[in-house]
Amino acid sequence: MSPTANSRTEVANASYSAANFASVFAVLSTFNSVIYTSITEPEELDDVVQCTEGPEKLRELALAVLAAATGRKSKAPLSAVHWPKLCSEVAGSTVFILKSLQVPESVADSLDAFVEQSPAVRVDVLYWLCEAALMDNAAIKEMVDRESNKMRKPTLANTANDSLMRLQPFAEISKQRYWLFGNKTRQLYVEGLSQRARGKLELLAQTPEEFQGAAEELNAQRNHAPKELAERLTEEIVPYLETQIKKRERVDRALQRQALAMANVHIYETRTRKRQRVNYTDDGPDALDYYN
Repeated sequence: MSPTANSRTEVANASYSAANFASVFAVLSTFNSVIYTSITEPEELDDVVQCTEGPEKLRELALAVLAAATGRKSKAPLSAVHWPKLCSEVAGSTVFILKSLQVPESVADSLDAFVEQSPAVRVDVLYWLCEAALMDNAAIKEMVDRESNKMRKPTLANTANDSLMRLQPFAEISKQRYWLFGNKTRQLYVEGLSQRARGKLELLAQTPEEFQGAAEELNAQRNHAPKELAERLTEEIVPYLETQIKKRERVDRALQRQALAMANVHIYETRTRKRQRVNYTDDGPDALDYYN
């Protein structure tokens, strides 16, 4: 199975690590009650990393993740002044992660220095801070422990309480793991378990058609496990995505009707508004100048 050629996520992955990007998004969406950010979809994270609308959102995201990495309990946001000192504190206990990522030391000098880096370095820095948060943040540890103690399968894809299902693979078959990301959307990634492929995620599907195609390929295999995964994709994911699409279409139609109604009101008011009478008997000096 191969990812869709025109996938925006796949194109974006050319400029940074797809695995690290997926890991950052998983942490942000799973622990959004701890890391205060408005990002809910991979496309939004990509826009922030690429600074599509300017660097301000990237600054806010970096400070929010840094706050979680240092175990900060206050909801008050950090400022750029805190960046050098707190980055140094986090680096002290996570040097092994920084060495594996080869992050430039200059990123800890200032928040501006971080923003000036390439998208690849920005993603790696966010990944480093997210990993630090997973290791040291007490609130995140409590959430993980609470979920692990339940000893149950991940929640179904079409339920509202599915935010923690990304703590473990959606499925594991033979030498491959399948990861499911997204809140109101769904993206299915596959990770190879060989030494060379481990940690590298490949996007398989993110639309109903792509999930259906992936299910058909899985169903064509002889073993029972791929067929079981294909059944889950067909019965859980595809209906969920189709429902979300219909909801978006209903919202779009409602917005179109509202815009049309507002336009009609404007036209009506323009045509029926009271017009001022014109005085054609102006005896002022301006009128004399006009006729002379």
